[in-house]
Amino acid sequence: EQEEVTGLFSKDCILPCSFPPEHDAVIHWFKGEKIVHAYEKQEDQPEKQHSDYRARTRLFHENIPSGNASLKLSKLTVTDEGTYGCYVKTMQTKTTQKVMLHIKVSSYYALEYQKRGTKRRLKCYAFLTYPAPTISWVQGNVSVQEIDHEETRSGVLYSLRSDQNIINTADPYYCHIHLPHEEWAAEWKMQGQLSNMKGSDTIIPCEYSNNTANTEGTCVWKLNRNSVTSLLASFNGTSHSYHPRAQINTSDFSLILSRLTAADSGEYLWNISTRHYTKLIVRTFQV
Repeated sequence: EQEEVTGLFSKDCILPCSFPPEHDAVIHWFKGEKIVHAYEKQEDQPEKQHSDYRARTRLFHENIPSGNASLKLSKLTVTDEGTYGCYVKTMQTKTTQKVMLHIKVSSYYALEYQKRGTKRRLKCYAFLTYPAPTISWVQGNVSVQEIDHEETRSGVLYSLRSDQNIINTADPYYCHIHLPHEEWAAEWKMQGQLSNMKGSDTIIPCEYSNNTANTEGTCVWKLNRNSVTSLLASFNGTSHSYHPRAQINTSDFSLILSRLTAADSGEYLWNISTRHYTKLIVRTFQV
């Protein structure tokens, strides 16, 4: 019978193993041909341990007499993933158990929109992934090639950026990030222009649906004016305002602007993000 354990990259985890309680247990942990940890004659045997695990393993000595041979493995790396064997021999019994260790990397992803004069560009990011992801783009319903690409390494982890120029604002643009264990997608699109009179109050709607806007998501409103982007309001279970005249309607995530001034003209960016998806809507507003 094989146990399954998931550990976080760079953190610690415990590989479980138990045996019928008895004194003078011999405990060996293996991964393939490598000795991960050896315990004999009531003490650890570090000289038998493979160098990959030096100073990274610990048994719970105080619990061994009660049948606990679990192993704590520290500072997890992606190469620690795999099947481990726990072998315990006592005067009366021999116990063998297997543990499958999965390593999860806390990767994260983002879509950035930039406007410089009349030029618009999207940047799709994957941060701290393993292995290196692939990034693909779709314009409308047609696959398109990226126009720029950057890759960096932090130890064994990869960070990628892929750029795309927005040629036709009538089309939606999609970025897809592919990993063996995870998929992430982003959607960008532009909606029609809105306007209202100076001094009045207004509501800028968002494309709200229960699929994209749920309690796990984060909703953010920004204003892009003269190539400078400023944060207006956000909602991630609690509403936050970063502008004295802006707030989010928490029922449909629309933006409420009070006492409009000429400085409120510009491109309004509405972004909602969940773990596997982000949606970025741009709307021009004229006072």
